[in-house]
Formats: sequence, structure tokens, C-alpha cells
Amino acid sequence: MKFGNMNQTPLEIHLHKAISGKGYAFVPYLAVADPDWEVSKKLVSLLINSGADTIEIGLPFTDPVADGPVLQRAFKRVLSPEKPLKSNSKFTMERFFTFLTDIHKAHPDFPFLVMGYANLFYQTGFQKIFSRLIKLNVVGVVIPDIPFEEKDRLIKRENLQPLLSKLSWIDFITPTTTADRLNKICRQASGFLYFVSTKGVTGQGKNDFSLKPWKPIIAQVRKKTKVPVLTGFGIRSAAHALEAIEATDGFIIGSRIHEIIEQNLDIISVLENRLKDELKIILPQHS
Repeated sequence: MKFGNMNQTPLEIHLHKAISGKGYAFVPYLAVADPDWEVSKKLVSLLINSGADTIEIGLPFTDPVADGPVLQRAFKRVLSPEKPLKSNSKFTMERFFTFLTDIHKAHPDFPFLVMGYANLFYQTGFQKIFSRLIKLNVVGVVIPDIPFEEKDRLIKRENLQPLLSKLSWIDFITPTTTADRLNKICRQASGFLYFVSTKGVTGQGKNDFSLKPWKPIIAQVRKKTKVPVLTGFGIRSAAHALEAIEATDGFIIGSRIHEIIEQNLDIISVLENRLKDELKIILPQHS
């Protein structure tokens, strides 16, 4: 039985290179247009300059089932802003693609990820969105409310397989994933596997993060696939980051970033400096 893809995708190649270089991969999550489109552009540049290996750009949604209170508030700011906005500031998929075009022009060699809920993809069409993302150097998609089994059916129904040689559709492993399901997920894994560190949603309490109970399942994953394994949900400190890279190949940080955004909405220069300082504290030194 063979596990993992025979041919590596662009995302997998990129992450392996990053891991070989500094010992881990760092993937920040950024909910697009929080607090607005222009600030998001600045934060993309800041994150790249701070050591991001790719950035998971999140699309706002009214019912984000995998996201905790911090990201729910971020989405609410984008979709229902209290302050009046210019017409071109409203979130639409076309406005998002304009944003994506702008950041691709500013960082033409940098690979991005896009995270969004299923309804956005169903509304526009998987083929159409995937094709446009590939042209803008998006190398992976994360769709948390489409389970692995449904994903498999969609790939066949929508004839997506040709696109997935360039665009990885990321799968999740959770603490409750069964052995049979884990085997199937590992066999088809592409780009990286997203290990969910908690049974809850993103942005858990400050003292709740621990990978110790989940080391057996992580060890099983590592035996069954060659794709990188990245830890997400609940990472908000240097200690969490170190634990993540000891057990897996890297980590994703989202809620902590948006806490800092939320605390500094009025003065963007303060927000930028605060975020830079926080990342310097959290990110492990190169090994």
C-alpha cells in the first residue's frame, strides 16, 4: 500500500524547502479586509517580511463553523462594518480577486493559500474559482465544511483532478479521526495535512494548548504520508510554537493575529509594530 502522492504539488515542494531551511513552516492566517482591504495588503507584506512561508487568506462568512469568537468578530467587521464604507470596499468574490491580483503583483513569487467555506465555492463554481486562483499563484485551498468523503465526490463530479496537480486541497486530521479514515486521508494527502490540535474551534483559551495527548495519532500520520503536517487551532505563544514544531512540521496562527488587529483598529502604524513585535516573540529561531 502506498501513502502520499507520487508527484509532489507546488505547495508540498515549497513547504519541504522551507522546513529544510529553517526547521519548520510558518503559516499565518489573515481574514481578508479586516479591518479593510488596504490594511490587509500592508499586513500581507508585513507577514511575508516577518518570515511567513505562505499565508492562508480567509474569506469572510456568516456562519464559520470551524472558527471561534475572535475570527467570528473579524468576519463580522468585514461583512457588517459599523462605519460607512465606499462601494468598492464591500466584500464580494470579485473584490477579493482584485485584492489577490494586487498582492500577487506585489509579491509575484510568493505562494498563497485561500480558506473559505463551501457556500462561496458552490455559488461561483469550483472549476472557475480554482482556475482563477492558480493563475494568481494560489497553491492550496482550505474548505473546512466539506468533509473528506464529500471532497472526493466533488473532485470527480466537477472534474477537478487536472487542476489539483497545481492546487492542493488541504485535508484535516483531528484528535477523533478514526484509523480507517486516517489511512484514506493520508493516502490522498496533498500539500500538507492540517492537524487540528483541539476538539473545539479556533482561538481556544490561553492555557488549553497541548499536543501531548495527540502524539500517537501524529506518529501514525507521519508513518503514512510524506506530506508535511502542520498544527493549527490554539497556537498563540512561543511555547505553543515550539511544541508544534517538535511534534509536527510547522504551525498556523490566526486568532492571535486578529486579536492584535482588533486591539489596534484605529492606529494602523501601532497595529503593524505590535504585530511585528509579537511575531518576533512567537517564531522560533532558525535551527
